[in-house]
Amino acid sequence: MKQKRKICSIGFLLALSLLCSSQAQATAIQDQINNTGEKIHELENALEQTDQNISAYQKEQNILEQEIAQGQEKISRLSEKLDDTKSAITDTREEIVKTQEALQQSRADSKTQYAQMKQRIRFMYENSTTDMILYVLEAGSMPEALRRANYFQAVISYDREKLEQYKATTRKIKKEKAKLIEKKEQLETLQTEQADQLSDIDTAVADLKNKLSSKITQIQNSKALQEKYEQDLERQKQYEQELERRKAEEDRKRAEEIRRQEEELKRKRQEEQERREQERRQQEQSSGNISSGSSDSRDTDRGAAAASAGDLELLSTIIYCEAGNQPYEGQLAVGSVILNRVASSSFPNSISGVIYQSGQFSPVASGRFAHALASGLGSRCMSAAREVLNGRRNVDCLYFRADNGLIDGLVIGDHVFY
Repeated sequence: MKQKRKICSIGFLLALSLLCSSQAQATAIQDQINNTGEKIHELENALEQTDQNISAYQKEQNILEQEIAQGQEKISRLSEKLDDTKSAITDTREEIVKTQEALQQSRADSKTQYAQMKQRIRFMYENSTTDMILYVLEAGSMPEALRRANYFQAVISYDREKLEQYKATTRKIKKEKAKLIEKKEQLETLQTEQADQLSDIDTAVADLKNKLSSKITQIQNSKALQEKYEQDLERQKQYEQELERRKAEEDRKRAEEIRRQEEELKRKRQEEQERREQERRQQEQSSGNISSGSSDSRDTDRGAAAASAGDLELLSTIIYCEAGNQPYEGQLAVGSVILNRVASSSFPNSISGVIYQSGQFSPVASGRFAHALASGLGSRCMSAAREVLNGRRNVDCLYFRADNGLIDGLVIGDHVFY
């Protein structure tokens, strides 16, 4: 009999060892899930920051493109003005050439007229005065004499008038030439200024184009980085789903092992109680004394934990962290899982022990549970926690996870319970 008990004890210890090993493996997977969750969070933040950078870069690109378009429009307008100025300079130079030719012609005409006048005067005055008088007196009549006298006077007046006209024309042409030269100098100054402005705008536009090229490179690099982040994020999410599946499988195996061991433990307790009862009866029969000695057997099954104010606060806070955005039945289910673990011999026998057990609840590992507890956020789920502590259980499961369609179990809200 002792040998049989020893074998059973060894078997129980081996099973317990396997259970502990399974728990350690499940905890390791949970740690991987938590680490993967942190990486996903970091990648999401990096992706969001990259999106913001791309948006900012694209706004800067639009501004640069607008400034370049405005600069090119200025270049186009200024180029047209510069072409007009160059054309005006060319026209003015041609006018100056024509004016110079006209001036030379006027001077030549003036010299010719002056020479002719001198020749006529010389003709009239180099001959004797008597000849001129005789020419007048030889006229057959007075009117003819006056006509001949007026002729000499008209010739002299004509020559003088013509000479004055040529002089006036020469002065006028000189003034026009001076104005054209001044205009040409002004146009050449304007041309220089316009060319300088055009050069400055060309330089500014070239600088803007360099900035635009750099900005486009930044956008392309950011988009490449964005694509890399998206690929990494997708891989991490797939890896997280695989870890969730593996964790759920490990949890399911462990839950089955727990139930099997609890049934085995219950059977052994019954056998032990029956053995003790049989020994007691045999002793009574052998001694002939019938006594109503108290039984050493005690109800070792753990029931619901005592609901202190601290337990209520802890339970309501973990329900808030895990299912604060879930329907009331989902909140009850999370609370039921906590109390089911307290009642199980494979988990700590207190609410605080279950909640703070390593690798079990991600809000505890991330610090969100501590923050919610300090902020009193658990009061939002106080009703569900109080009802669970008063004995209500809507699931008999020991585990729950976010429902991703890969885990079999009872789905309530966004969670699957198993």
